[in-house]
Amino acid sequence: MANRTMQQKAMKLRRQRRAWSKQYSRSNSIIPNKGVLNEYKERALGLGVSDFEADELFRKIYRRDPIEGIAAGKAEVNALMKELKNKVPEEMFFVFIDNSSHHVCCYFNSTKTSFVLGHTDKRQGTYRRSIEYGSKERALNRWDAKKVIWVYKEDLPQSTG
Repeated sequence: MANRTMQQKAMKLRRQRRAWSKQYSRSNSIIPNKGVLNEYKERALGLGVSDFEADELFRKIYRRDPIEGIAAGKAEVNALMKELKNKVPEEMFFVFIDNSSHHVCCYFNSTKTSFVLGHTDKRQGTYRRSIEYGSKERALNRWDAKKVIWVYKEDLPQSTG
């Protein structure tokens, strides 16, 4: 009895291998149309801008010659980012409420001497910002007691979709 059961299992396994192997032996069942791909490559070449035209546009916008090895505008962006890092202090934050109707963040500076609460009410579409608090505990206690002093309120743009 056990021998016949094992034979049946082996036959079933062979049948399954025969049925499934054809399906999975091909890497991809879609055969690419070479003519369409070649036509796409030719059309895409016409959409590109030549290097000469790009250099002329760069000279016109930035009023200087492009720097070899650096993408157009990259030097200006790097200089602007460096300037912003020097002017703007590093802001850090943590989120302590984030659900379907409210998003509340606590922003603080790198020395942890100033804490500001930012509250986004998603249902009403408003954003509020609190006064500066001297400690994290004080800011969170004011939030828990619902006695936060808000100094700024802005209506958020309504998204259509």
